[in-house]
Amino acid sequence: MTKKIIGILLILLWQIILFSQSGTIDTLSEYSDSLSKHILVTNGDTLYITDLNDFVVTTPRTFSNDDEFRLYLRYRRCAVDVYPYAKEAVDTYRRIQEETQDLKKGKRRKYIRNLNKEYKSDYKETFKNMTRTQGKVMIKMIERELNMSFYDLIKEVKGGFTATYWNALSSLYGYHLKDKYEAGEEPILDMVLDNYNLGHK
Repeated sequence: MTKKIIGILLILLWQIILFSQSGTIDTLSEYSDSLSKHILVTNGDTLYITDLNDFVVTTPRTFSNDDEFRLYLRYRRCAVDVYPYAKEAVDTYRRIQEETQDLKKGKRRKYIRNLNKEYKSDYKETFKNMTRTQGKVMIKMIERELNMSFYDLIKEVKGGFTATYWNALSSLYGYHLKDKYEAGEEPILDMVLDNYNLGHK
C-alpha cells in the first residue's frame, strides 16, 4: 500500500469518525507546507493530516556474544550509509528494464552507455571511498531486492565479458559476485537488511 493510499484512507477514517460524532464536516481542503497535506475543519476544530516517514518496528535483537553485537552495529552503520545508493541502483535497473524492453540491442547498449557516463561522473568518488564492508552491504541489499546475483546483474546490463572481469577482480579481495544473497547465510546481516525496503516508492 502506497503512502498516497494510506493518506486517503486516513482522511476517510477521520471523516467517518468526525461525521459520526458531529454530523457535519465544514471543510476538507488540500494544503501543503513542510509537514501537512490536508486540513480538516469540523465545528471550528482544525485537524492537520500528513504523511509520516516510514519506520520499522522490530523485536529486541539478541546476540550470542559481543562480537556479534559489534558486527551488527557495523553492518547497521554501513546500511545507513549505502541505502540511498542501493535504492538508486535498483530504481535505475528497473528503469533500464522498462525503457529498453522494446529497443534493439544496439540502441539498448547506447542507452545504457549514456546512462553509465552520467552516473560514473556523479558517483565515481563516492564508490572509490567506500569500505569493503559498505560495498558488501550495498551489493547484498541490491541482490536481495532483485533476487539475482551481482554477476548476473552486470551480465544483463553490461555483458558477459564485463561481468567476468569484475568477478575476477573482486575475487582477489575475497568476494565472489556469482554468490547471490541467500537469507540465513549471515543472520546478523539479515537482521540489518530486514529493516530496508528498496522497492518502496
